[in-house]
Amino acid sequence: MLDRNLIQQKAEELITRYQIPSVSITYYRNGVYETVTAGFKDVDGQVPADADTLYSIGSCTKSFTAAAIAVLCDKGLLSLDDPVQKIIPEFGMYDSYAGSHLTVRDMLCHRCGLPRHELAWYPRLSRYSEKQMIDMLRYLKPNEPFRYKMQYQNMMYTLAGIVISRASGTSWENFVQENLIFPLEMGSISFDAPQLETFEGRAKGYRFFEDEAGSGNREVPYCPLYTMSPAGSISMTSPQLAAWDAMLLHYGKANGKQIISEEMCRQLFTPQMLISDPIPAPLQGYLDTPSYGLGFFVENYRGTKVAQHGGHIDGFIADQCFVPEKDFACAVLTNSENPFGARVLRYTLLDMALELEPVDWISSFLTFHKNMKRQQAEALTSRYAVSKQSEEFPCPVSLSDICGAYKDNGYGDITITEEDSGLALELGTLTLHGFHCRSQYFLFTEEHVLPGVQLEAEVEYDRDGKVTAFLVALEPTDTEKIRFVRM
Repeated sequence: MLDRNLIQQKAEELITRYQIPSVSITYYRNGVYETVTAGFKDVDGQVPADADTLYSIGSCTKSFTAAAIAVLCDKGLLSLDDPVQKIIPEFGMYDSYAGSHLTVRDMLCHRCGLPRHELAWYPRLSRYSEKQMIDMLRYLKPNEPFRYKMQYQNMMYTLAGIVISRASGTSWENFVQENLIFPLEMGSISFDAPQLETFEGRAKGYRFFEDEAGSGNREVPYCPLYTMSPAGSISMTSPQLAAWDAMLLHYGKANGKQIISEEMCRQLFTPQMLISDPIPAPLQGYLDTPSYGLGFFVENYRGTKVAQHGGHIDGFIADQCFVPEKDFACAVLTNSENPFGARVLRYTLLDMALELEPVDWISSFLTFHKNMKRQQAEALTSRYAVSKQSEEFPCPVSLSDICGAYKDNGYGDITITEEDSGLALELGTLTLHGFHCRSQYFLFTEEHVLPGVQLEAEVEYDRDGKVTAFLVALEPTDTEKIRFVRM
Protein backbone atom coordinates (compact mmCIF):
# COMPACT_ATOMS: atom_id res chain seq x y z
CA MET A 1 0.00 0.00 0.00
CA LEU A 2 1.36 3.40 -1.00
CA ASP A 3 1.32 5.60 2.10
CA ARG A 4 1.93 9.24 1.15
CA ASN A 5 2.95 10.21 4.71
CA LEU A 6 5.47 7.37 4.88
CA ILE A 7 6.86 8.32 1.46
CA GLN A 8 7.26 11.91 2.70
CA GLN A 9 9.14 10.61 5.74
CA LYS A 10 11.41 8.49 3.56
CA ALA A 11 12.11 11.45 1.27
CA GLU A 12 13.10 13.63 4.22
CA GLU A 13 15.21 10.83 5.71
CA LEU A 14 16.99 10.45 2.37
CA ILE A 15 17.96 14.11 1.98
CA THR A 16 19.24 14.18 5.57
CA ARG A 17 21.25 10.96 5.57
CA TYR A 18 22.50 11.15 1.96
CA GLN A 19 23.08 14.92 2.10
CA ILE A 20 20.96 15.48 -1.00
CA PRO A 21 19.61 19.04 -1.49
CA SER A 22 16.17 18.01 -2.75
CA VAL A 23 14.05 15.21 -4.16
CA SER A 24 10.84 15.18 -6.19
CA ILE A 25 8.83 11.94 -6.38
CA THR A 26 5.74 11.30 -8.48
CA TYR A 27 4.06 7.91 -8.46
CA TYR A 28 1.13 6.62 -10.49
CA ARG A 29 -1.22 3.87 -9.39
CA ASN A 30 -4.54 2.86 -10.95
CA GLY A 31 -5.18 6.18 -12.70
CA VAL A 32 -4.07 8.45 -9.85
CA TYR A 33 -0.88 10.54 -9.59
CA GLU A 34 0.68 11.72 -6.32
CA THR A 35 3.71 13.99 -5.92
CA VAL A 36 5.93 14.28 -2.85
CA THR A 37 8.81 16.76 -2.57
CA ALA A 38 11.42 17.55 0.08
CA GLY A 39 14.41 19.85 0.40
CA PHE A 40 15.64 22.83 -1.59
CA LYS A 41 15.98 23.26 -5.34
CA ASP A 42 18.22 26.27 -4.58
CA VAL A 43 20.33 25.72 -1.45
CA ASP A 44 21.78 29.23 -1.15
CA GLY A 45 18.41 30.86 -1.68
CA GLN A 46 16.64 28.23 0.50
CA VAL A 47 13.99 27.83 -2.21
CA PRO A 48 11.94 24.66 -1.62
CA ALA A 49 11.42 22.11 -4.38
CA ASP A 50 7.84 21.62 -5.57
CA ALA A 51 5.93 19.64 -8.17
CA ASP A 52 6.83 22.19 -10.87
CA THR A 53 10.59 21.99 -10.30
CA LEU A 54 12.56 20.87 -13.36
CA TYR A 55 15.48 18.49 -12.91
CA SER A 56 17.91 17.15 -15.49
CA ILE A 57 17.05 13.48 -16.04
CA GLY A 58 20.34 12.43 -17.66
CA SER A 59 20.18 9.02 -19.31
CA CYS A 60 16.44 8.65 -18.69
CA THR A 61 16.48 10.67 -21.93
CA LYS A 62 17.37 7.40 -23.68
CA SER A 63 13.80 6.15 -23.25
CA PHE A 64 12.61 9.14 -25.32
CA THR A 65 15.20 8.49 -28.02
CA ALA A 66 14.29 4.79 -28.19
CA ALA A 67 10.57 5.68 -28.29
CA ALA A 68 11.21 8.14 -31.13
CA ILE A 69 12.79 5.28 -33.08
CA ALA A 70 9.66 3.22 -32.33
CA VAL A 71 7.47 5.99 -33.79
CA LEU A 72 9.61 6.06 -36.95
CA CYS A 73 9.07 2.30 -37.25
CA ASP A 74 5.31 2.83 -36.85
CA LYS A 75 5.44 5.41 -39.66
CA GLY A 76 7.24 2.95 -41.93
CA LEU A 77 10.33 5.16 -42.16
CA LEU A 78 12.59 2.72 -40.36
CA SER A 79 12.94 -0.85 -39.10
CA LEU A 80 14.73 -1.92 -35.94
CA ASP A 81 16.79 -4.32 -38.01
CA ASP A 82 17.83 -1.80 -40.66
CA PRO A 83 21.63 -1.44 -40.90
CA VAL A 84 22.74 1.96 -39.62
CA GLN A 85 24.70 2.44 -42.86
CA LYS A 86 21.38 2.40 -44.74
CA ILE A 87 20.49 5.69 -43.00
CA ILE A 88 24.02 7.06 -42.44
CA PRO A 89 26.12 5.79 -45.39
CA GLU A 90 29.32 7.42 -44.12
CA PHE A 91 29.13 5.60 -40.77
CA GLY A 92 31.78 3.03 -39.92
CA MET A 93 33.53 1.45 -36.93
CA TYR A 94 37.04 0.28 -36.05
CA ASP A 95 35.71 -3.26 -36.53
CA SER A 96 34.61 -3.03 -40.16
CA TYR A 97 32.26 -6.02 -39.82
CA ALA A 98 30.48 -4.36 -36.89
CA GLY A 99 30.30 -1.10 -38.82
CA SER A 100 28.64 -2.68 -41.85
CA HIS A 101 26.29 -4.91 -39.83
CA LEU A 102 25.32 -2.68 -36.88
CA THR A 103 21.53 -2.29 -36.84
CA VAL A 104 19.23 0.20 -35.17
CA ARG A 105 18.36 -2.48 -32.62
CA ASP A 106 22.06 -3.09 -31.88
CA MET A 107 22.52 0.61 -31.13
CA LEU A 108 19.60 0.78 -28.73
CA CYS A 109 20.47 -2.34 -26.69
CA HIS A 110 24.20 -1.61 -26.25
CA ARG A 111 25.76 -4.58 -28.05
CA CYS A 112 28.09 -2.89 -30.54
CA GLY A 113 31.27 -4.19 -28.85
CA LEU A 114 32.47 -0.79 -27.64
CA PRO A 115 33.03 0.05 -23.98
CA ARG A 116 31.90 3.46 -22.77
CA HIS A 117 34.94 5.48 -23.96
CA GLU A 118 33.44 8.38 -21.96
CA LEU A 119 36.59 10.50 -22.00
CA ALA A 120 36.63 10.47 -25.79
CA TRP A 121 33.64 12.83 -25.82
CA TYR A 122 32.79 14.20 -22.35
CA PRO A 123 35.67 16.73 -22.09
CA ARG A 124 35.09 18.01 -25.65
CA LEU A 125 31.31 18.30 -25.89
CA SER A 126 31.24 21.82 -27.29
CA ARG A 127 33.77 20.99 -30.03
CA TYR A 128 32.18 18.01 -31.72
CA SER A 129 29.91 18.37 -34.71
CA GLU A 130 27.69 15.57 -35.98
CA LYS A 131 30.35 14.72 -38.59
CA GLN A 132 33.10 14.57 -35.98
CA MET A 133 31.02 12.28 -33.77
CA ILE A 134 30.45 9.89 -36.67
CA ASP A 135 34.13 10.02 -37.67
CA MET A 136 35.28 9.37 -34.09
CA LEU A 137 33.55 5.99 -34.02
CA ARG A 138 35.91 4.71 -36.75
CA TYR A 139 38.87 5.01 -34.36
CA LEU A 140 37.49 3.83 -31.01
CA LYS A 141 38.55 0.24 -30.39
CA PRO A 142 36.10 -2.42 -29.19
CA ASN A 143 36.93 -4.52 -26.14
CA GLU A 144 34.36 -7.26 -26.84
CA PRO A 145 33.17 -9.02 -30.00
CA PHE A 146 30.19 -7.55 -31.83
CA ARG A 147 26.82 -8.62 -30.29
CA TYR A 148 28.66 -10.59 -27.62
CA LYS A 149 28.01 -8.55 -24.49
CA MET A 150 25.79 -5.69 -23.29
CA GLN A 151 28.05 -2.70 -22.56
CA TYR A 152 26.33 0.57 -21.74
CA GLN A 153 27.28 3.10 -24.41
CA ASN A 154 26.33 6.78 -24.70
CA MET A 155 27.70 7.37 -28.19
CA MET A 156 25.35 4.79 -29.68
CA TYR A 157 22.40 6.89 -28.48
CA THR A 158 23.97 9.96 -30.03
CA LEU A 159 24.12 7.93 -33.24
CA ALA A 160 20.44 7.02 -32.70
CA GLY A 161 19.63 10.74 -32.57
CA ILE A 162 21.36 11.21 -35.91
CA VAL A 163 19.37 8.28 -37.33
CA ILE A 164 16.15 9.96 -36.14
CA SER A 165 17.14 13.22 -37.79
CA ARG A 166 18.13 11.59 -41.10
CA ALA A 167 15.04 9.34 -41.28
CA SER A 168 12.53 12.05 -40.27
CA GLY A 169 14.00 15.08 -42.01
CA THR A 170 13.92 17.14 -38.83
CA SER A 171 16.03 17.41 -35.68
CA TRP A 172 15.92 14.92 -32.82
CA GLU A 173 14.48 17.64 -30.57
CA ASN A 174 11.71 18.57 -33.01
CA PHE A 175 10.76 14.97 -33.67
CA VAL A 176 10.53 14.11 -29.95
CA GLN A 177 8.55 17.29 -29.28
CA GLU A 178 6.05 16.82 -32.10
CA ASN A 179 5.55 13.05 -31.83
CA LEU A 180 5.88 12.39 -28.09
CA ILE A 181 5.72 15.52 -25.92
CA PHE A 182 2.81 17.26 -27.71
CA PRO A 183 0.54 14.18 -27.98
CA LEU A 184 1.15 13.44 -24.30
CA GLU A 185 0.15 17.04 -23.46
CA MET A 186 3.18 17.08 -21.22
CA GLY A 187 3.77 20.85 -21.29
CA SER A 188 7.18 22.50 -21.60
CA ILE A 189 10.37 20.54 -21.13
CA SER A 190 14.01 21.44 -21.73
CA PHE A 191 16.09 19.68 -24.38
CA ASP A 192 19.52 20.94 -23.27
CA ALA A 193 21.22 23.04 -20.62
CA PRO A 194 20.99 26.44 -22.39
CA GLN A 195 17.21 25.99 -22.66
CA LEU A 196 17.00 24.85 -19.02
CA GLU A 197 18.53 28.18 -17.99
CA THR A 198 15.37 29.90 -19.26
CA PHE A 199 13.03 28.02 -16.88
CA GLU A 200 12.30 29.92 -13.69
CA GLY A 201 11.30 26.71 -11.88
CA ARG A 202 14.52 24.83 -12.56
CA ALA A 203 16.54 23.16 -9.80
CA LYS A 204 20.21 23.96 -9.40
CA GLY A 205 22.56 20.98 -9.58
CA TYR A 206 24.96 20.08 -6.77
CA ARG A 207 28.01 17.94 -6.12
CA PHE A 208 29.18 16.91 -2.64
CA PHE A 209 32.79 17.83 -1.88
CA GLU A 210 35.10 16.71 0.90
CA ASP A 211 38.28 18.79 0.66
CA GLU A 212 40.30 21.58 2.26
CA ALA A 213 37.46 24.05 1.76
CA GLY A 214 35.20 21.84 3.89
CA SER A 215 32.52 19.23 3.27
CA GLY A 216 29.22 20.08 1.67
CA ASN A 217 27.13 20.49 -1.46
CA ARG A 218 28.36 23.05 -3.95
CA GLU A 219 26.54 24.17 -7.05
CA VAL A 220 27.91 22.87 -10.34
CA PRO A 221 27.15 24.40 -13.76
CA TYR A 222 24.55 22.77 -16.00
CA CYS A 223 26.18 20.48 -18.57
CA PRO A 224 25.21 21.22 -22.19
CA LEU A 225 25.46 18.05 -24.28
CA TYR A 226 25.21 19.57 -27.78
CA THR A 227 25.53 16.71 -30.30
CA MET A 228 25.31 14.15 -27.46
CA SER A 229 21.84 15.39 -26.42
CA PRO A 230 19.89 12.24 -27.44
CA ALA A 231 21.90 10.28 -24.84
CA GLY A 232 21.04 12.40 -21.82
CA SER A 233 20.08 16.08 -22.09
CA ILE A 234 16.34 16.35 -21.23
CA SER A 235 15.11 18.17 -18.11
CA MET A 236 11.55 17.94 -16.78
CA THR A 237 9.46 17.64 -13.62
CA SER A 238 8.75 14.38 -11.82
CA PRO A 239 5.01 14.55 -12.74
CA GLN A 240 6.02 14.82 -16.42
CA LEU A 241 8.40 11.85 -16.23
CA ALA A 242 5.83 9.77 -14.34
CA ALA A 243 3.22 10.57 -17.04
CA TRP A 244 5.73 9.41 -19.66
CA ASP A 245 6.25 6.13 -17.81
CA ALA A 246 2.48 5.68 -17.35
CA MET A 247 2.04 5.98 -21.15
CA LEU A 248 4.57 3.17 -21.63
CA LEU A 249 2.90 1.22 -18.84
CA HIS A 250 -0.28 1.37 -20.93
CA TYR A 251 1.55 0.15 -24.06
CA GLY A 252 1.78 3.48 -25.82
CA LYS A 253 -1.67 4.85 -25.04
CA ALA A 254 -2.46 8.15 -23.26
CA ASN A 255 -5.14 10.83 -23.43
CA GLY A 256 -7.26 8.54 -25.60
CA LYS A 257 -4.52 8.37 -28.26
CA GLN A 258 -2.20 5.57 -29.34
CA ILE A 259 1.06 7.52 -29.33
CA ILE A 260 3.24 4.46 -29.97
CA SER A 261 1.83 1.21 -31.31
CA GLU A 262 1.46 -1.54 -28.73
CA GLU A 263 3.76 -3.78 -30.75
CA MET A 264 6.60 -1.25 -30.82
CA CYS A 265 6.02 -0.19 -27.23
CA ARG A 266 6.44 -3.77 -26.04
CA GLN A 267 9.78 -3.91 -27.87
CA LEU A 268 11.11 -1.16 -25.59
CA PHE A 269 10.86 -3.32 -22.48
CA THR A 270 11.31 -6.76 -23.98
CA PRO A 271 14.76 -8.10 -22.97
CA GLN A 272 17.20 -7.88 -25.86
CA MET A 273 20.51 -8.55 -24.06
CA LEU A 274 21.21 -10.28 -20.76
CA ILE A 275 23.51 -8.34 -18.41
CA SER A 276 26.42 -10.33 -16.99
CA ASP A 277 27.69 -7.66 -14.59
CA PRO A 278 27.56 -8.63 -10.89
CA ILE A 279 24.44 -7.59 -8.97
CA PRO A 280 25.35 -4.99 -6.27
CA ALA A 281 25.63 -6.50 -2.80
CA PRO A 282 22.52 -4.82 -1.31
CA LEU A 283 20.33 -6.27 -4.09
CA GLN A 284 21.62 -9.83 -4.04
CA GLY A 285 18.69 -12.09 -3.23
CA TYR A 286 16.19 -9.43 -4.32
CA LEU A 287 17.11 -8.98 -7.99
CA ASP A 288 17.78 -11.44 -10.80
CA THR A 289 17.92 -11.85 -14.59
CA PRO A 290 18.84 -8.21 -15.30
CA SER A 291 18.70 -7.40 -19.00
CA TYR A 292 18.42 -4.44 -21.36
CA GLY A 293 15.57 -3.75 -23.74
CA LEU A 294 15.55 -0.63 -25.93
CA GLY A 295 16.09 2.41 -23.71
CA PHE A 296 15.16 0.45 -20.57
CA PHE A 297 16.72 -1.99 -18.15
CA VAL A 298 14.41 -4.94 -17.50
CA GLU A 299 14.78 -6.97 -14.32
CA ASN A 300 13.03 -9.36 -11.99
CA TYR A 301 12.61 -7.56 -8.67
CA ARG A 302 11.42 -9.90 -5.91
CA GLY A 303 9.45 -11.97 -8.43
CA THR A 304 7.97 -9.14 -10.51
CA LYS A 305 9.08 -7.80 -13.90
CA VAL A 306 10.16 -4.16 -13.66
CA ALA A 307 11.30 -1.78 -16.42
CA GLN A 308 13.56 1.01 -15.21
CA HIS A 309 16.34 3.41 -16.07
CA GLY A 310 18.56 5.75 -14.12
CA GLY A 311 20.12 8.98 -15.25
CA HIS A 312 23.22 10.97 -14.22
CA ILE A 313 24.43 14.30 -15.49
CA ASP A 314 26.46 17.01 -13.75
CA GLY A 315 24.61 17.93 -10.54
CA PHE A 316 21.67 15.53 -10.95
CA ILE A 317 20.61 11.88 -10.54
CA ALA A 318 17.23 10.62 -11.80
CA ASP A 319 15.29 7.37 -11.79
CA GLN A 320 12.23 6.11 -13.68
CA CYS A 321 10.38 2.82 -13.33
CA PHE A 322 7.13 1.06 -14.20
CA VAL A 323 5.54 -2.32 -13.47
CA PRO A 324 3.18 -3.48 -16.25
CA GLU A 325 1.59 -6.21 -14.11
CA LYS A 326 0.64 -3.81 -11.31
CA ASP A 327 -0.36 -0.60 -13.15
CA PHE A 328 2.35 1.27 -11.24
CA ALA A 329 4.96 3.83 -12.33
CA CYS A 330 7.20 6.24 -10.50
CA ALA A 331 9.79 8.94 -11.14
CA VAL A 332 12.38 10.10 -8.60
CA LEU A 333 14.45 13.20 -9.36
CA THR A 334 17.29 14.67 -7.27
CA ASN A 335 19.65 17.62 -7.66
CA SER A 336 22.59 15.64 -6.31
CA GLU A 337 25.24 13.31 -7.73
CA ASN A 338 24.84 10.73 -4.96
CA PRO A 339 24.70 7.58 -7.12
CA PHE A 340 22.14 5.74 -4.99
CA GLY A 341 19.72 8.39 -3.68
CA ALA A 342 17.06 8.17 -6.37
CA ARG A 343 17.51 4.42 -6.70
CA VAL A 344 16.80 3.61 -3.04
CA LEU A 345 13.50 5.48 -3.23
CA ARG A 346 12.56 3.47 -6.33
CA TYR A 347 12.97 0.23 -4.39
CA THR A 348 11.18 1.72 -1.37
CA LEU A 349 8.20 2.63 -3.56
CA LEU A 350 8.25 -0.75 -5.30
CA ASP A 351 8.06 -2.54 -1.95
CA MET A 352 4.98 -0.49 -1.07
CA ALA A 353 3.29 -0.89 -4.46
CA LEU A 354 3.93 -4.64 -4.59
CA GLU A 355 2.90 -5.03 -0.92
CA LEU A 356 6.19 -6.69 -0.01
CA GLU A 357 7.96 -6.89 3.31
CA PRO A 358 9.77 -3.52 3.51
CA VAL A 359 13.55 -3.34 3.29
CA ASP A 360 15.54 -0.45 4.76
CA TRP A 361 17.09 0.43 1.42
CA ILE A 362 18.29 3.83 2.68
CA SER A 363 20.50 2.24 5.35
CA SER A 364 21.53 -0.68 3.16
CA PHE A 365 22.84 1.42 0.28
CA LEU A 366 24.33 4.03 2.63
CA THR A 367 26.53 1.34 4.19
CA PHE A 368 27.36 -0.06 0.74
CA HIS A 369 28.37 3.38 -0.57
CA LYS A 370 30.58 4.13 2.44
CA ASN A 371 32.33 0.76 2.09
CA MET A 372 32.80 1.32 -1.63
CA LYS A 373 34.38 4.74 -1.06
CA ARG A 374 36.65 3.34 1.65
CA GLN A 375 37.80 0.52 -0.63
CA GLN A 376 38.47 2.99 -3.44
CA ALA A 377 40.55 5.17 -1.11
CA GLU A 378 42.52 2.17 0.17
CA ALA A 379 43.24 1.05 -3.39
CA LEU A 380 44.81 4.39 -4.37
CA THR A 381 48.60 4.56 -4.53
CA SER A 382 50.04 7.69 -2.98
CA ARG A 383 53.06 9.54 -4.29
CA TYR A 384 54.76 8.95 -0.93
CA ALA A 385 54.20 5.17 -1.15
CA VAL A 386 56.16 4.92 -4.42
CA SER A 387 58.77 7.61 -3.77
CA LYS A 388 61.53 5.10 -2.96
CA GLN A 389 60.60 2.97 -5.98
CA SER A 390 60.58 6.10 -8.16
CA GLU A 391 64.12 6.96 -7.01
CA GLU A 392 65.39 3.42 -7.52
CA PHE A 393 63.83 3.11 -10.98
CA PRO A 394 63.81 6.68 -12.37
CA CYS A 395 61.97 7.72 -15.50
CA PRO A 396 64.26 7.02 -18.49
CA VAL A 397 63.49 10.46 -19.96
CA SER A 398 63.17 13.83 -18.22
CA LEU A 399 59.74 15.26 -17.40
CA SER A 400 60.50 18.26 -19.59
CA ASP A 401 61.11 15.93 -22.55
CA ILE A 402 57.64 14.42 -22.05
CA CYS A 403 55.90 17.81 -22.09
CA GLY A 404 54.15 18.75 -25.32
CA ALA A 405 51.16 17.96 -27.53
CA TYR A 406 49.94 14.48 -28.49
CA LYS A 407 47.04 13.16 -30.54
CA ASP A 408 44.80 10.09 -30.92
CA ASN A 409 42.23 9.93 -33.73
CA GLY A 410 39.50 8.73 -31.36
CA TYR A 411 40.24 10.74 -28.22
CA GLY A 412 41.60 13.89 -29.86
CA ASP A 413 44.57 15.85 -28.59
CA ILE A 414 46.15 16.15 -25.17
CA THR A 415 48.72 18.57 -23.77
CA ILE A 416 51.22 17.55 -21.09
CA THR A 417 52.99 20.08 -18.88
CA GLU A 418 55.25 19.82 -15.84
CA GLU A 419 53.91 20.65 -12.36
CA ASP A 420 55.00 20.03 -8.75
CA SER A 421 57.63 17.43 -9.72
CA GLY A 422 54.92 15.66 -11.70
CA LEU A 423 52.82 16.06 -14.83
CA ALA A 424 49.52 17.71 -15.70
CA LEU A 425 47.56 16.27 -18.62
CA GLU A 426 44.95 18.46 -20.29
CA LEU A 427 42.20 16.54 -22.08
CA GLY A 428 39.63 19.03 -23.32
CA THR A 429 38.02 20.59 -20.24
CA LEU A 430 39.63 18.05 -17.86
CA THR A 431 43.02 18.36 -16.20
CA LEU A 432 44.51 15.18 -14.79
CA HIS A 433 47.39 15.32 -12.29
CA GLY A 434 50.10 12.68 -12.37
CA PHE A 435 53.21 11.56 -10.54
CA HIS A 436 56.03 9.20 -11.45
CA CYS A 437 55.65 5.62 -10.20
CA ARG A 438 58.43 3.47 -11.70
CA SER A 439 60.54 3.51 -14.87
CA GLN A 440 58.29 4.78 -17.68
CA TYR A 441 55.07 4.56 -15.62
CA PHE A 442 52.93 7.31 -14.07
CA LEU A 443 49.65 7.44 -12.16
CA PHE A 444 47.03 10.14 -12.87
CA THR A 445 43.97 11.31 -10.93
CA GLU A 446 41.11 13.80 -11.40
CA GLU A 447 39.15 14.31 -8.20
CA HIS A 448 35.81 15.67 -9.42
CA VAL A 449 34.82 13.80 -12.60
CA LEU A 450 36.91 10.69 -11.75
CA PRO A 451 36.82 10.49 -7.93
CA GLY A 452 38.51 7.44 -6.47
CA VAL A 453 40.04 6.49 -9.84
CA GLN A 454 43.73 6.23 -10.67
CA LEU A 455 44.75 5.97 -14.32
CA GLU A 456 48.02 4.31 -15.28
CA ALA A 457 50.07 5.99 -17.99
CA GLU A 458 53.41 5.36 -19.61
CA VAL A 459 55.81 7.27 -21.79
CA GLU A 460 57.02 5.64 -25.02
CA TYR A 461 60.42 6.51 -26.46
CA ASP A 462 62.75 5.29 -29.20
CA ARG A 463 66.26 3.89 -28.84
CA ASP A 464 67.71 7.41 -29.04
CA GLY A 465 65.66 8.45 -26.01
CA LYS A 466 63.26 10.61 -28.03
CA VAL A 467 59.68 10.62 -26.72
CA THR A 468 57.32 9.29 -29.42
CA ALA A 469 54.01 8.72 -27.61
CA PHE A 470 52.18 8.86 -24.29
CA LEU A 471 49.78 6.06 -23.34
CA VAL A 472 46.94 6.49 -20.81
CA ALA A 473 44.40 3.96 -19.50
CA LEU A 474 41.42 6.22 -20.17
CA GLU A 475 38.97 3.32 -20.66
CA PRO A 476 38.97 1.34 -17.40
CA THR A 477 37.36 -1.82 -18.85
CA ASP A 478 40.08 -2.24 -21.48
CA THR A 479 43.57 -3.60 -20.80
CA GLU A 480 44.93 -1.63 -23.76
CA LYS A 481 45.84 1.99 -23.09
CA ILE A 482 44.93 4.84 -25.45
CA ARG A 483 48.08 5.71 -27.40
CA PHE A 484 48.55 9.43 -28.05
CA VAL A 485 51.24 10.07 -30.68
CA ARG A 486 53.57 13.05 -30.30
CA MET A 487 52.60 15.90 -32.61
